[in-house]
Amino acid sequence: MTLDANQILALAPDPASAKAGSQLAAARNWSNLGSSDAALWGECQGSGKTPYRTQIDLGGPAFKCTCPSRKFPCKHGLGLYLLRAAEPALFGAAEEPAWVTDWLQGRQVRQDKKADKAAAIEASPEAAAAAAAQARKREEKREDKVSAGLVELQTWLHDLARPGLLGCDRRPYGRRTSCAAGPPSAPRRQHAVPVRPA
Repeated sequence: MTLDANQILALAPDPASAKAGSQLAAARNWSNLGSSDAALWGECQGSGKTPYRTQIDLGGPAFKCTCPSRKFPCKHGLGLYLLRAAEPALFGAAEEPAWVTDWLQGRQVRQDKKADKAAAIEASPEAAAAAAAQARKREEKREDKVSAGLVELQTWLHDLARPGLLGCDRRPYGRRTSCAAGPPSAPRRQHAVPVRPA
């Protein structure tokens, strides 16, 4: 798949990533650039000693990078793709490094398994029914969590309103945030709210 610069920037998770990726789209930032019919790859020197290995599956496109960023695609993936769009001559045809081949093969295996599973469900009424039942079970579990959260919120609001909202500022800050403390699935301790005498 061949994309132009605007299409590549549209893949950015946020404007900051688009800007950072554009700044990395220069040959001086990269080494060991290469391409095949299936992928692009290169190494970008970051703040660490070891360069980040960045690779792009052109069939997606899909991105992978060894940098610690949790954004997808990261600025290195965007920079590599933008560099290819601007200067394709830098990406000579080459044999894929093992780290690129392994990633592509892993992606293909996962895609094949997903396709096989979908085909099996489509071909077997029993499998389709089982998949539907699992989906319903997940949905019911999610709805139960939402309902429990709403009940807890209602209880908290009732306890807050019982002595009157004017007394809210006199209470410790922790009591006002107790409803949001801890993960949704973790049990939370309900604090008794003292009732001030009239």
